[in-house]
Amino acid sequence: MARIGKRMLNRGTLNETGIGRPEGGFTLLEIVIVVAVLVLFVGLAIPRLPDVAGTRIHQNARKMSMILQLARNRAVSLRRYYRVDVDLDTNGMSISYFGPEGKYIPDDEVRQFSLREGIIVDVVSSSEGKVLEGTGWVRISPRGFIEPALIHIRDEQERVVTIAPSPVSGRVRIQEGYTDLAVR
Repeated sequence: MARIGKRMLNRGTLNETGIGRPEGGFTLLEIVIVVAVLVLFVGLAIPRLPDVAGTRIHQNARKMSMILQLARNRAVSLRRYYRVDVDLDTNGMSISYFGPEGKYIPDDEVRQFSLREGIIVDVVSSSEGKVLEGTGWVRISPRGFIEPALIHIRDEQERVVTIAPSPVSGRVRIQEGYTDLAVR
């Protein structure tokens, strides 16, 4: 091979002993250090990753709180009595209003909401008590007053979240754990 100064073509630079070291490659020690640092970062990051099942139960709780707030807004703006219907058999929610015929009519302008699989719902209200099957209701007056009520969601890991609408302000709180209506 042709030598140019202290360089040797296709071999890298020469040191004082005349032995060439290739340029552009990594030594085994450098690769081991990089892998060790990556393992350390992954080990620190995994415990901080979100819990997918916990995220799912909170997504459902937020959707339920939005439906309660929507029903309250519709009750105030349309000056009607509204009711949020929670179907415990199908894990679904819908909104209905008190019509001129003297009964509640489903509000067709608001679509029904279904919870994801693995979620069980129970409703505790001041008028109906604790409802575990069938349909539970949360009633809302035309002035925006929400009857004292709680909605509980359980997931497949038995985590419980309580959805608690404020009777006067309509603000909906989402709390970890099971809260009883009398304690609230």
